[in-house]
Amino acid sequence: MIKFIVTFVAALAIAINACVIFYWRDIAYDPSETDLILCLLLLPLLAAATALAPYLIFLGIKRYKLSQEKKLRQAAEAELMQSEQKLKNSEKNIAAESRQFSVKIYSASAVHSFGENASILEEYMRFKSPELDPNLFNAYGLPVLSFRIKDLDEAVQSAEDDEPSNISMREQRIAQLLNQQIEQHTETLMMVSNHLKDSAMFYNSEMAYQYRMHPAWISEIDASEHTDENTENILKPVYRLDKITVHILLAENLIHYWSESFSEKLQNQLAGQYSILHAQIEIEHHFMSQPTSYAAWLKLLDQIAEQKHAFNLIINADSEIDQDWIDEKFWQTEAYIAAEYASSWCISSLDTEVLQLIPQKILKIALNETDLDAFLAKNQLIEHAQFKQDMPFVLILDDPADIKTIKKLQRSLIDSAVESHHLLYTKNNFGHTQQLAKIFSFMLGMHFPDEGIGMVYSVDQDSVYSYFQGYREDHIHQ
Repeated sequence: MIKFIVTFVAALAIAINACVIFYWRDIAYDPSETDLILCLLLLPLLAAATALAPYLIFLGIKRYKLSQEKKLRQAAEAELMQSEQKLKNSEKNIAAESRQFSVKIYSASAVHSFGENASILEEYMRFKSPELDPNLFNAYGLPVLSFRIKDLDEAVQSAEDDEPSNISMREQRIAQLLNQQIEQHTETLMMVSNHLKDSAMFYNSEMAYQYRMHPAWISEIDASEHTDENTENILKPVYRLDKITVHILLAENLIHYWSESFSEKLQNQLAGQYSILHAQIEIEHHFMSQPTSYAAWLKLLDQIAEQKHAFNLIINADSEIDQDWIDEKFWQTEAYIAAEYASSWCISSLDTEVLQLIPQKILKIALNETDLDAFLAKNQLIEHAQFKQDMPFVLILDDPADIKTIKKLQRSLIDSAVESHHLLYTKNNFGHTQQLAKIFSFMLGMHFPDEGIGMVYSVDQDSVYSYFQGYREDHIHQ
């Protein structure tokens, strides 16, 4: 704006001065000093002020309106911030109340380059390192370290031979991990399938008709049972079970690559293999990022604890054993270590009952608990024999090399029954494949010996304490 005004005044002054000078020359006028000041200095300034007055008035009014709007906006923002602060304070007060929820775990499986299930924990305790991978190379063509599941190579190659695919090697390996985990729960899923059928026959007439017409069940239902009278005689009351939900936990960096058809294929696979109606199968994908995965995991468990008429299969899987994938990573980190792993649970709320299916363990999670000993005392764990032994039974999901983490752990565990030799750090067993590492290690807590307890803790949620206990032992305490 200033540049425009200066340019305008200069141009106007030059034009007026030129006119005055040429006029004086034509009439042969000899101007005095006063004439020069008045005509060549004051006259251009007066003319410029007159010409610019409307423009300056317009700018002044516009600026005034903007300042008024800014004041009103600042006042509104201040009021909004006050209301948000009040809301946060109220939520904080509500959240400050400690609460605990529990879930049943019927079957569990885990696989890592260290082995399966409890053997993984044993290798954790031995501080096993990654191995040189002859099939992965760095930018110089040299083999690199990795946590590769060697048995998975054959399964991936066999699947590729049977049905060639154009998806990446990483997606192929994850798909195989997911399928292998489902196979580990065959017996549990068969019992759930039977209960879903019985529940539908008793509670849902539409689904009952579909089951009567289902090829897998039609031989078990005699034609004479189609009358209302006979149906009442053969049907027995069972706990209501409406559906099975399969939760697929994947790394967030797969969100734009993962095939959308996987859900449909998995639903068809479960419906065909276990004779479950499609309407009773839900597939949910959860794409997790490393900073928020633990909080999202706890939220998912909390939601499951509230679902009284649903059964859940959770599968957590990730793999970065893919040359194309790690080639991209070597641009960021030369010593990149890729890993792959998978874990799964069949899980439900405490109120859910499945015929002929007994849970293996109970998982209890306390939220907003500031005192570890208070948590242990509340759950009658303080006198447990493990606290007097040297074997680790508390999985720590954080980096032991981080000074801030160690300080937070010391503050959380100081003056408690948990000693430093009871802690087992897990982070270093996944290389740089960390997106779902905390969830995998949490689920691995299920594989501590049945006669003891297994605890899990992370400073990411420093007021959350979790522990696993055998189902029968938990009932004895109750």
